Amino acid sequence: MARIPSSLSLEDLDQILPQIVDQGLPDGGEFVVANLNEGERTAALVAVLVWHGFLPMSGGRRKVGLLLGKLHINRCVLEPQKTHLGKKVRKRAKAFRLTVNKAWPEVVRKIQELTYTSAPGDCWLTDQVVKAYQGVEKLGPRWRRNIRFLSVELWHAETKELVAGEIGYTCGSVYSSCTGFTSKDQYPGAGTVQLAALGAWLAKQGFQLWDLGMEIDYKLELGGRMVPRAEWAQKVRELRTLAIPLETPLGDEGSAPKLLAMLREVPDDERGDPPKTTAKAELPARDVKMPSEEPAMVG
Repeated sequence: MARIPSSLSLEDLDQILPQIVDQGLPDGGEFVVANLNEGERTAALVAVLVWHGFLPMSGGRRKVGLLLGKLHINRCVLEPQKTHLGKKVRKRAKAFRLTVNKAWPEVVRKIQELTYTSAPGDCWLTDQVVKAYQGVEKLGPRWRRNIRFLSVELWHAETKELVAGEIGYTCGSVYSSCTGFTSKDQYPGAGTVQLAALGAWLAKQGFQLWDLGMEIDYKLELGGRMVPRAEWAQKVRELRTLAIPLETPLGDEGSAPKLLAMLREVPDDERGDPPKTTAKAELPARDVKMPSEEPAMVG
């Protein structure tokens, strides 16, 4: 883990990060770390990290006030049009509809309540990092580039209840899932429907790559594949300049059954063994492994 000092200019960092991506961190790890309470600089730092393929997150309870940038040694990615669809998902989808960026505060609140690293309340999506994400939208074009943070929501069509969702971001024609929630006790399978419907919508909008972060069984079940850091970096550099907006579906475009109709149903024998993860790991699009070592210095 390497620390980004507050004295290091964003311009210099913008030049240094490609070298770190290509050559690796000094300790061979996956994290860079910086202060999380520096206002506009923090928002710009988040954008710079995203531009170079890092996942920006907070240190949670264990590293309060710190911004972490995670550069996975191996990344789980998926071409949206290749999102896998099982029979059960299609049946469950009838009750739901998908929206984009219609309930950011509620999605954030539910993630903070329902999603955690090791114990309830231990959620890395802190108010500080949420504020930094929102600050990216206010940046000038020099640092915002083609980056936008947004929420994705799955609603129960009859009760209008928010049953699953996530926070993610676009960087050109790449969409990255940060972290999410699902009301799996009340609505079993809603998280899987949300992910499948989102994959279909990303494909329809023209996104070339879906970044799912760290390896978890349900992501592989969705169709994700693991790629080494070098391949991930190459893809980001190829696709980040192609700006594609991720808008909300209009009218019945957001109907989950209609979205899933665009995907090929994958037979069980092609999907491999059932996920071996626990119920807690069924939450969509989470990235929870946290660093513990003391940081070296960047720059």
